[in-house]
Amino acid sequence: MKVKTLSTTVEPRQGGRIIAKLTTDSVDRDGEVLIPQGMNAKDYENNPVLFYNHDYANPIGTVANLKRDDNAVVGELRFAKRPDDYQGDFFPAFVETLIRQEIVKGISIGFIPEDGGSRSATKADKSKFGSSIKRVFNKWKLLEVSVAPLPANQDALVQAVDKGYVTSAQVKSFCNVDIAEPSKVVSIRRRTQIKLRSTKNEDYIERAVTHAIRKRMGQLYE
Repeated sequence: MKVKTLSTTVEPRQGGRIIAKLTTDSVDRDGEVLIPQGMNAKDYENNPVLFYNHDYANPIGTVANLKRDDNAVVGELRFAKRPDDYQGDFFPAFVETLIRQEIVKGISIGFIPEDGGSRSATKADKSKFGSSIKRVFNKWKLLEVSVAPLPANQDALVQAVDKGYVTSAQVKSFCNVDIAEPSKVVSIRRRTQIKLRSTKNEDYIERAVTHAIRKRMGQLYE
């Protein structure tokens, strides 16, 4: 199984619905692209479970109303509701809050290419998608969908606690991050940005900064 993670559009809509782009036809960091119209979601739609960070022992909801358009696959994220007799903090509600507050924006999918559904990039592909394209998946089977924590950062978690969206105890319990000292996080981010100030690639800077913060705080996701 291959896994693709991207920082994506997650849009809360009227009535409380959360619509997310599960994948697009843009070239990812591996130089690969998934063609939305080539998705086979038949098996997945029979059991459309939403996971957290590909932890199959930790389902947090479902994905409904999968739709393909010319350049994306979109779906509605439906988080599990707290049972009336449930005691303590409820993890799906915590993740939903981070999504709604745009603290976590990552969606990751697991898939496999179908027979004849993978090819090395052609001249036509490079003309359409750009010179960085290496491989195209034009027929692929969707296996699973996860909320991915990678695009989140410690500054955002600090702000979420400061604004009362979540508690520091929840962040400690669910993310294993102690934000009792937010100034420490800010200091790490500032020092890392100074080291990278000569780099013009903003996407690289953001990833490097987030990586450094997680490494310092003991919360590095691979």
